[in-house]
Amino acid sequence: MGAGGKKPPMKEIEETRGAGRDEAFEAIIDRIKSVGGEVTEDNSSPLYSEVGDQELEVGYERVVQFSLNRFDFKLSRRVETQAIQGDGHTKHLSALPSPRIKFILKRKPDNTQDWQLVDLEDMF
Repeated sequence: MGAGGKKPPMKEIEETRGAGRDEAFEAIIDRIKSVGGEVTEDNSSPLYSEVGDQELEVGYERVVQFSLNRFDFKLSRRVETQAIQGDGHTKHLSALPSPRIKFILKRKPDNTQDWQLVDLEDMF
């Protein structure tokens, strides 16, 4: 398009970005296994958001628990494919052009039940 014209969304780039994040998550799990981590749980479940008295599915979450160096870790990947739009009684779901993806790493020392956030860069 020329100057000032509206550019169409680049769907291929958005899909590639999501696929790259999938590969990054799998690479993290492979790296954990290669340094001696033992995966104890690997679960996927839908991700819901409350709107009034309704629960609407907005994406999915995958949680991988593993043990490494006497610490328990929980690595989660939250993917939001829908967003809640509107105000008051007119709220509705709207598909996101590209998914919102968030990685969260927590650890739990042997002698406590509290999970602590950990920077993924500090892990390795």
